[in-house]
Amino acid sequence: MPFETNIFINCPFDDDYRTLLRPLLFSVVYFGFDPKISQTQSSSVIRIKQIIGHIKESKFSIHDLSRSKPMNRNELPRFNMPYELGLDIGCAEFGTKKLKEKRILILETDRYHYQKVLSDIAGQDIENHDNDPATSIKKVRNWLSAVGSTQTYPGGNAVWIAYNQFFSDITDTLSSNGFTDDEIENMPVSDFIKFSKDWIVTFKS
Repeated sequence: MPFETNIFINCPFDDDYRTLLRPLLFSVVYFGFDPKISQTQSSSVIRIKQIIGHIKESKFSIHDLSRSKPMNRNELPRFNMPYELGLDIGCAEFGTKKLKEKRILILETDRYHYQKVLSDIAGQDIENHDNDPATSIKKVRNWLSAVGSTQTYPGGNAVWIAYNQFFSDITDTLSSNGFTDDEIENMPVSDFIKFSKDWIVTFKS
């Protein structure tokens, strides 16, 4: 059933984060889950309603808070990601019996940063990815394996190798079908997820 295989992903969408986002989405699909991310729905729907819907529909959630810190001097922190994390924790705490089964992974650059500035976050699963996509995949893989799944997941390094093969293949395919380099680089998240699913089905068959 979808609740058991949905993973809500809370992360930024800026260009700098793309090198982490795409391997993260690919790995979630590779491990047999369906990523739920606010950009994959119609823009006519209010975004916070999309987010709440994804949270309620997903047993698993991954929250990357690594870009919540001010990126430039005199710049305010970005509060969207911590806010969505709070919604998710509240949903698990105060929701129905099914929602109490939710499992949450928090990703950060430095594992202990948020424990310093937000002490109430202690007790949650927090892992650091060091801004390295291969490390991020390994952290997600190990977390999924540890939260009660009966599956045996492939190693993170094998998934990282598969991701690089996928991205090379999809780049060649799209280029041969008239896509420009800019269109490939800036493809919508929904397209990237679809291409990942199609490629993985063929790769695993």
